[in-house]
This record gives sequence, structure tokens and C-alpha cells, in this order.
Amino acid sequence: MSQDLAIGGNGARVDDAQSASTEDWSNRVFGPRGWRQHIWHLARMFDNYAETDLSMFHRYGDIVRVRVPAHAIAFFRPRHIKHVLRSNVLNYPKSYHYDSLRPLLGDGIFVSEGDLWARQRRLLAPEFREKAVGRFVPSIVECADKLFREWDEARGPIDVTDSMMRLTLWVVGRAMFRSESFHEAEHIGHCLEVCLTHATRQMLSMGLYKSWLPTHGNRKAKRAERELDDTVMQIIHRARSANVSGQDVLSRMIQARDPESGAAMSDKQLLDETKSLILAGHETTSLALSWCFYLLARHPDIDDRLHEEASRVLGDRNPTAADLPSLPYTRMVFLETMRLYPPVPGVSRKVVQPDVIDGVRVEPGELVVIAPYVTHRHPEYWVDPERFDPERFAPERVNDLEPYSYLPFLLGRRACLGEHFAMVEGIVLLAMLARRYKLTLLSSQPCRTRPISTLRFERPLMMKVSRR
Repeated sequence: MSQDLAIGGNGARVDDAQSASTEDWSNRVFGPRGWRQHIWHLARMFDNYAETDLSMFHRYGDIVRVRVPAHAIAFFRPRHIKHVLRSNVLNYPKSYHYDSLRPLLGDGIFVSEGDLWARQRRLLAPEFREKAVGRFVPSIVECADKLFREWDEARGPIDVTDSMMRLTLWVVGRAMFRSESFHEAEHIGHCLEVCLTHATRQMLSMGLYKSWLPTHGNRKAKRAERELDDTVMQIIHRARSANVSGQDVLSRMIQARDPESGAAMSDKQLLDETKSLILAGHETTSLALSWCFYLLARHPDIDDRLHEEASRVLGDRNPTAADLPSLPYTRMVFLETMRLYPPVPGVSRKVVQPDVIDGVRVEPGELVVIAPYVTHRHPEYWVDPERFDPERFAPERVNDLEPYSYLPFLLGRRACLGEHFAMVEGIVLLAMLARRYKLTLLSSQPCRTRPISTLRFERPLMMKVSRR
């Protein structure tokens, strides 16, 4: 990081933390001062917390403390993030921000902690190992072909964000749960959208927006949650009745037994895990693909190179898992897109026991904020960080990246379980779409972000879709 960004208000550099006493350095961590600044920060956070984190980083440096709406400390430097996510991970479980998702996801792997989380991780991990996810490619291709039929018949501009959301919902339904109904997958997605928006509203209200209040939003969310549970349970009951072993993730979850206890998952646990996998498995990838097409439309030279690779490797046939190593530039484009627009722009952890991070003391009950949206733009680790440059992830350069400077799937013990599935899905769909279509923006105005738990677009991404 450049010295002017690393220097706090009293001239103390971040790199001097090791030589300062704990008490002394704690007083040199800066953030808003005075109630006016805190209120300004709070208003900015509610509007767009990802951009607010970035502006705080540019103003105050690598470590920022805020007091409103809660006592929190943000760490933007990779070595600090490594301490929280790996070196002392048990001291930093998920924060109360995730409590707003518990009514929706129950004890699913996305929000669970402790022994339950470890048990579920053991049961699910084999489904998503790097060598196992290639089996999903035929389902991905089938869903892409359905989208192609829609786009080929479309007249006028297309909402690409909506198309990518439906496409990834189809993939999750077909690949993971053998859902034969595309409508069923879209209904699940609609219910999840209502519930997730409501949960985000509750999270940002810091507990003021109670679920028992007789509001239209609460009633709508509860109705959507009931419909979601009913639909997912129908899928689970169908899978149990079919008694087909090993054909999809759900049937494998039904058959799975914990290696230590021998226990199988209950219907309630299957419901929670299925909802968690659907939520985590479709929206993040759909947003990454949407941001890809936005960036490619603004960088025609990169778009042309992507199209050339996809056409050369695939020709007139559909991709297979064996094609993935032959699509390095497609992979680079996808990775660089997630650097600029990480699907999850920020996460929070709570402090259990007192700790010291690089000379900075954190106290029990404090929130620790990790912001990939900011760390991915840290000028010490990324040259010209706002530039879209897939060459950063060229095979010969990728090993030179600073550990924990790139974390679209997080890292450490709670790294995303579906990382390999998301990469296969993203590369296959990006290559198929880039080979067949050219997407053009209808507006020259930049798209702003609208972060909730994921990094969405402020407005629908309307584009002209033309056959190559």
C-alpha cells in the first residue's frame, strides 16, 4: 500500500504495528470521529456498504474502527484477513448478522457452527471436490441450450441479470436435485428472492425491524418461506421415493452417513441443506456471469479474444469436462470479473476472546469485517486495481498473488464448499455464451452496485443480444 494511504491521522504507519505497544497502537486505528461523522457513515453504509468500505479504506487506511451502528473493526490487509479466517479462526465465528438468515436456512451449512457444521461439512464435501464436479457438465449444457432457444426467439433487449438468475437456478435444480421442472426451479428462486431481501432488510435494521411486526413485508416473507419449504420438501420426498442412489447431490445426501456417528440426515436437515445449496449455488454464479457480460461489453478487445478461444476449442459442439483445461482465457476472464465484483462483497465475524492482530487489540463482542470488495482493490497487491485485466490470472502469474489478497470464495476453514462447482459452471456457461452471442450495452452510463448479501446491480442489465 502506498505510504499516504497507510498513514493514520497521527502519522503512524500500519507497518509500524509490530513495534508499537498494544495499547499505543490501538489508539492509532482510525475511523469516523464525532456523531456527525458516525451518522454520515451509517447513512452511507445503508445505501451501499461495499462502496462505503472502499471510501473508508482510502480515507483511513488498512484498519478502520466504527462505533455506529455497532462496534466494529474492518481489516483490509491480507495478513490480517488470514489471521481471522485461518490462523485463529475458532475465535471468529459468524456474527449475529447471519441470524436474520436462520429462519430461512435453519441449521444449514451456510449458517451453522460448531460440531453440527463440521458434521455437515464432512457429509457434503465429497460432492464438491474438484475431481467430482465434472459430472455436472451435461446438465449445465442442457440448461444453456434451453436459454439459447429463448434468446434466439427474443425480440428486443434482454434483461441479462434475470436470464442468468434463471439459468443458474435451472442448473442447480437439474444438476443437484434432478428437478425435471424448470418452472419449479424458478418458483424456488422467486421465493428465495423474497426471503433474502427481507432478511437483508432485517440485518441492516440492526434488530429494529422485528419479524413479528404486522407489516406487509413480514407477511410476504412468511408466505414465501412456507411455499419454499413446501416445494423443497416435495423434491425431497420424490427423491426418497425414487430410491435412486448416487444420481444427484440430493440422493447422495439421503444415502450419506456420518463416518463418525453413522447417522443419516433428518428431513429437517435435508430441507435446511437443500435450501442452503440452492441459495449459495445459483445467485453468486449468476451475478458473476452478469458482471462478466457487463465488463466484456465495455472491453471489446477482451470479448473478441474470449470468443476466439471458445470458437477454436469448441467449434460447433457442446463442451465437455475434458475441455476445461483448454479454456484458460475463459477462466482468466471469470476470475478477474470476481476480483472487481466479488459475488459476496463483505462478511462479518464476532470476537469470542480478546485477541491482538498486528498489535491491534480486539475485544469480545466486537464485529470484525472482512471486505473482499476492498482487498481486491488494494493498490499494494493489485497494479492499477480498477482496470479490468484478465492477464492478472494468467497461469504463469497466478502463483505470484499475495495469499489472502484474492478471496471471492473466502479462504480458510469456512471457504465456500461449492467453489469448484461454481468455477466449472462459470467457465462452461461463459464459453458457450461467448461463442454464440455478442452482447451490447444499451446505455453508456456505468452500472453501480447494489450490495445486499451479494453484489447485485443497481438496475437491470439490459443488453442487445446478437448471434455471432
